[in-house]
Amino acid sequence: MTTEIKRIVLYGGNKLSMMFYLGIRKYFPHLYITVVYLYTGFINIPDPIAENAWAKISYIKYGDYDTLEAVFQGNDAIICTLDSKDTRYQIGLINTAEAAGIKVLVPAHYGIDVDTPILSKYSQRVDIRKIYRALKKSSLKYIIVAAGFSVEDFLAPHFGWDFANNSVLIHGDGTSVNSFTPIADLVRYTVAAVLRIDEFHGRKLRIATYTLSVLDWVAAVEAATGQKFLVRHQKQHPPLRDLKKTNGMSVAWWRAKCEMINILDQGGGLVDWSPHPLDNSLLPEVVPTPINEIIQKAYSLAHK
Repeated sequence: MTTEIKRIVLYGGNKLSMMFYLGIRKYFPHLYITVVYLYTGFINIPDPIAENAWAKISYIKYGDYDTLEAVFQGNDAIICTLDSKDTRYQIGLINTAEAAGIKVLVPAHYGIDVDTPILSKYSQRVDIRKIYRALKKSSLKYIIVAAGFSVEDFLAPHFGWDFANNSVLIHGDGTSVNSFTPIADLVRYTVAAVLRIDEFHGRKLRIATYTLSVLDWVAAVEAATGQKFLVRHQKQHPPLRDLKKTNGMSVAWWRAKCEMINILDQGGGLVDWSPHPLDNSLLPEVVPTPINEIIQKAYSLAHK
């Protein structure tokens, strides 16, 4: 029997939830969306989505699984957009989804492939594997998505880009190749696979729009903007004591970014490592975003 998907829950209520919401409305308008915003003790959520004929909003306190189960009932699939470090909430989510009769769950990990040998020494590997094991023991159909680095996250100051001054600081020599996917493409590939869950259940979906080194990105940025960029190299990322003074971000946030910089430098974001090819061709209905379009958007934002 074919698994029918008509109603999707976006579980997290963060920026990634917003991107999934917008992408589903644009490319999959027949789907009904429930957005679950999670909060700790008070609600402080930027840009909330208004309820309408094709979307419902729920505000749930972290750990309130009884209320969550009631919200889940009647839905078909859950796409989780939580930070992948929130292990206990994702395992609780799996149990609650089963109890509510959910058919499909996509856990909140859309980036690096934790099975890549390069990543054996990094903390990101541990918690994600606990989530995978819990999914395999459940009755849920699921997809693990590995899409490399988010392009929007990569083309940003914390990865060394200074579009306002046409310069970039590269950590390492910049020759390691990684996988990169714009968020809009991630949304379309993920939802398209959920709608064809009987084909993709239980597998790791390896998708990437671009496979490039940082130096390749510099060349692409110069070609797309018509500007020459000053390239500087740094062997190691800046000390945490310096990073945490920037942008008002937390120490934990910067620690995670430092780890990702090292992973980028070593090519740990490559999702199509041998013998695992990309799965883009399995979802031909998704047309990847042109690289010039994504670069010009990032560049124009820096020059507003």
